[in-house]
Amino acid sequence: MELEEMKTLWGEMSAEMEKQKKLTDSLIIKMTQVNYNHKVAKIWVPEAIGSAGCFVIAAYILINMGALNTWYLLVCGIVSALLLILMPTLTIRSIFKIRSINISANSYKESLIAYSSSKKQIVSVQKLKFYLGAILMLVSLPVMSELIGGKDIFKITGVWYWYLIISPIYYWFATRWVSRCYLNVLAGAENILKEIEA
Repeated sequence: MELEEMKTLWGEMSAEMEKQKKLTDSLIIKMTQVNYNHKVAKIWVPEAIGSAGCFVIAAYILINMGALNTWYLLVCGIVSALLLILMPTLTIRSIFKIRSINISANSYKESLIAYSSSKKQIVSVQKLKFYLGAILMLVSLPVMSELIGGKDIFKITGVWYWYLIISPIYYWFATRWVSRCYLNVLAGAENILKEIEA
């Protein structure tokens, strides 16, 4: 009789421990998802704000396209507007992909594969944005000079020195500061995912 009671008690304790383990695992995965989302938000929030700014500037250029009265300013205006729409769209899509990884719905391996794919896409988009940003810098300065100041920058000889001043600043900002920030955030998000296995 005592043996039967001990077996029953042991079975109940085992079931209770298994239930506790599942609850603990579930809480760990939920906390990991929250930490992961918080980490990715460090690049999502600034990019969302920057994208909104790009869309507003693109709309401003498109609305005032009639003020660009020469063919070369018109070409610069069209290219500027297209780049101001294309660059944030690519960025938002790549960040949305990495944000949409559902750790609790996927297995550990599926989450890492989805993360790795998304990370590659974000890094590729960032490299593409570096070159598109350099083109945007070249074509937007004449457009904004005409729209805001009413001056045709192509007719001012000393203005090309601004490109020489702005280019190193852009290079430093894009490669050193932004890229480093992105890579740090992505590495942190990857570490959060890898902690699940441990």
